Amino acid sequence: IIGLDNNNREITDFTSPESQTASISGPPRGIGFIDITTPTSHIWTLDYSGTVSNAISETLGSQFSAGVQLTRTTIESFGAQGEGLISGQLRLVGSAATTFGDQDYQEQTALGFYLQEQVDWNNRLFATVAIRVDDNSAFGKDFSLVTYPKAQLAYVISEEDFFDYDFVDELKLRGAWGQAGNPPAPFVADRTYGPSVAVDNNVTVNILRPASFGNPDLKAETGSEIELGFDASMYSGRLGLEFTYYNQSTRDALISVPAPPSTGFAGNYFLNVGEIKNTGLELLVTGSPIYQRNFQWDATLALSTNSNELITWGDAPLDQISFGSFSQVQKHVPGYPLGGYWTTDVERDEAGNPILTNGNVTLESEREYVGPSQPTREIGFTNTFTIFNDFRVFANLDYKGGNYQWCAICSIRNRFDRNTLLVNSPDSDPTEVLVARSRQDHRWVKEADFIKLRELSLTYSLPAELVSQVGVNNAAITLSGRNLWMWTKYKFDDQEGLGSPDPEVNFSSNAAYNRTDYASIPMLRQFAIGMRLSF
Repeated sequence: IIGLDNNNREITDFTSPESQTASISGPPRGIGFIDITTPTSHIWTLDYSGTVSNAISETLGSQFSAGVQLTRTTIESFGAQGEGLISGQLRLVGSAATTFGDQDYQEQTALGFYLQEQVDWNNRLFATVAIRVDDNSAFGKDFSLVTYPKAQLAYVISEEDFFDYDFVDELKLRGAWGQAGNPPAPFVADRTYGPSVAVDNNVTVNILRPASFGNPDLKAETGSEIELGFDASMYSGRLGLEFTYYNQSTRDALISVPAPPSTGFAGNYFLNVGEIKNTGLELLVTGSPIYQRNFQWDATLALSTNSNELITWGDAPLDQISFGSFSQVQKHVPGYPLGGYWTTDVERDEAGNPILTNGNVTLESEREYVGPSQPTREIGFTNTFTIFNDFRVFANLDYKGGNYQWCAICSIRNRFDRNTLLVNSPDSDPTEVLVARSRQDHRWVKEADFIKLRELSLTYSLPAELVSQVGVNNAAITLSGRNLWMWTKYKFDDQEGLGSPDPEVNFSSNAAYNRTDYASIPMLRQFAIGMRLSF
């Protein structure tokens, strides 16, 4: 199978010179401004697999499989910007008085091979062993291939004579052990330099400056996982259950750590350090509570939990890593979840009231753990209602919780900008004003549980006798809406200064654990109409 996912976009930001629009930062836009960016992405995939089946005996069967997978991803973006336009009718970058250009490029190639052997006995006991070998262009130059083995055992116990439960169609018990990995992002293994300028003997010259430290030994983080569970079908397929317990241990975790200052490189670089543990449960329930001639209700309930913990840094000379946008409110600390929130509050008395010293509050000397930044529990509930076989209503509810979110914009508005009602109203408690204007960040880390109506849609299937007249086998029209409703614990009162109404926003969208609410656009409410035709 050969596939191509091609995405081409054009993004234009234009301000007419006749407007009075001001710029948030940089030169004023009243002189006219235009920015055109053309991001493109191309993902090529090649997937080949084959299976050879063989009956070893009347009760023993064999299936041998082999395959190769190749993925090549290129992401490129060209940008052109102009300031100082002659006319609002001439929307060309080249017509601007001052122009700028920029280009970004990313390329990544992944290649994998696998071999698998499955043996079954009496079509009820299945044993599988497999091995996979991967290579990735993002690996460091001193690291080449990674190998992932796996083994699994499944037992269809409902096939046994002693299993006598009429309401159970099939019950399969299963267990598995295997390894899998995540490669690093493109170029993070490379030591890079960027262009800059310097003055030499009163002459401006181009120079190279240190950009990213890199790591030639960088490799994929590898996780070993044990799974135990069962799959069940009951009541003639009207009810289905899938249950899984997993225990995953990840070694050589990809963690961002500060570059050694002595190298001259600023910022962070990625290192394979430590061990991470994840444990949890997954439950999937599918069913048809109502199944009649002109009305059918199909429902799916998915529940999952996850407990994340950094076990050890291994041989790395690390104690803890603090990070965060605008304040180091997150940490990697052994014994706690990765990227957990650690905040500092003002000193308080036993009743919880701030303690004033010389008319001001005092910060606590140590940060205290608040909670994880990633959800620890998730619930998904989808429903499909089919009416007269022609109308179909689909609804998807989603819950995530157990985690927290850092409202950096709330801290900035109260501490630096001081433009909230809390710090400006004469009716505000003076002590609370001191707390809000202080360097504490405990107040701005809130619970981030939410429930969302992710999607609601109505689909109508046109009569077959009508669409067949134009050579169409089936046709359906769908009206849909997304992100239509939300309930959340992530709330701030009007005096504190509003953060984003959506706890899923993240200012640091490309960071693995850094979660920050700052000037981020929440998920947009969308409405769409579409038609599906099959010939």
